[in-house]
Amino acid sequence: MDILQGILSLIYVVISFIIGFVIISKYGKFKNRLYLLVGLCWLSLSTLWLPEAVSFIMSVFILQTLTVEWYLIIGNVFFPIAIISWIFAFTDMINKQKEKLAVSLVVIYGIVFEGLFFYFFSLGTNFIGVINPLRPFSADLGIFLTILLFIGFITLFFTGIKFSRKSVKSENKEVSLKGKLLQFAFIAFTIAALLEKTARSILIGTVFPDPTIPILSVMLVVVRILLISSAFAFYGGFLLPRWMREIFFH
Repeated sequence: MDILQGILSLIYVVISFIIGFVIISKYGKFKNRLYLLVGLCWLSLSTLWLPEAVSFIMSVFILQTLTVEWYLIIGNVFFPIAIISWIFAFTDMINKQKEKLAVSLVVIYGIVFEGLFFYFFSLGTNFIGVINPLRPFSADLGIFLTILLFIGFITLFFTGIKFSRKSVKSENKEVSLKGKLLQFAFIAFTIAALLEKTARSILIGTVFPDPTIPILSVMLVVVRILLISSAFAFYGGFLLPRWMREIFFH
């Protein structure tokens, strides 16, 4: 199960990095900062699972995994960048007049996130999260980090759904399809992120004292499937490549 988790995490991260850079590359063609912002957002979101992918590769080639310090840093410090990038993009598309207020709030969130992270990090990584030796590719996060991530996920979800609804209502079939894909992307990603990054950390040690029980293993696989699906949906929601159009319209 650990091997399957590592493989699926690696697949998700590779797909997400490719999608993120492809979206960013469209800036050179369209000169629209939206592509820079949403591409950077998706790249930063995928770093939440980057430590799992890196640890899996390391375990295959050098029989080691990331130290808990590097695991927690790589997997968390880029998250505020994702939220800030998305709010910039969201206000560009939905409500430019409220951009200063919205961006100011998420910048404050980002400062609080990073400040608390490194403050508790200086006190000891146990305040942020621990890696259970029975699950070497996963970290069980501390309560403060769980709360901060939860706030970010909920912000991303509601703003993403609000944006995608406008596209769904369009009479243009392609624009409507993009909206539906984005809705799925935000819903699937939020469910996956909440299950693994918040609910799992709370449930292990309380409801589920044993981190190796089958239901947690099943949850990990479901989360990876949701994440991979959300990555493709996010890609289609902004770029809708020809092969996707052919799938949905033929």
